[in-house]
Amino acid sequence: MSASQQMSFSNRAFVKMQLHAAKYPHCAVNGLLLACKETYAKEKAIVIVDTIPLFHQCIQLTVMLNVAFTNVDAYCKAYQLQIVGYYEAPDHLHAVIEPSLFSTKVADKMQDFFEDIKLVVIKNTEVPALSSVHVFDRYPDGKYKPSKLELEFASNSVETVEHLLRRKVERDLVDFDNHLDDISQDWLNSNINQLVVMD
Repeated sequence: MSASQQMSFSNRAFVKMQLHAAKYPHCAVNGLLLACKETYAKEKAIVIVDTIPLFHQCIQLTVMLNVAFTNVDAYCKAYQLQIVGYYEAPDHLHAVIEPSLFSTKVADKMQDFFEDIKLVVIKNTEVPALSSVHVFDRYPDGKYKPSKLELEFASNSVETVEHLLRRKVERDLVDFDNHLDDISQDWLNSNINQLVVMD
């Protein structure tokens, strides 16, 4: 069950998650949700300020996932952020909207570091609508079920994604697969961050 009272997504977080799914519509993709550590500590509110796209091929390779986690964790410590969740988009357009077995195993391990962990499943056929985002909480029985939290998004989130998709900006998005192929590629996607106005 969720200990937090509310959950919101910044423009940056929503946009990068959607662009990742849009760039690889034929693949399963995954990534991490980053929140403001201080806001959670004071208000029990999960404010997702950024998302880090991880993989689009061989997404279940735990060795590569550990490499990514190490890098992202170091970044979070430097900027007072916290890894609070994991997102995925299935490789089938009409897949059932529920967390994969692999994602639940990852989330279970993440819960050792953040008790109120969230799983997000993106419904491919609804990208870039707000309704494409489905959040799941871990219940006392160990199962992940749809969250009862009310989600909040920036008022112009969908319009921002649509604008960037028209400009084909998803082609410029870098995930950890891209970074590991060419370490000069920026997994923080600073160029896209600059295009997106934080709410």
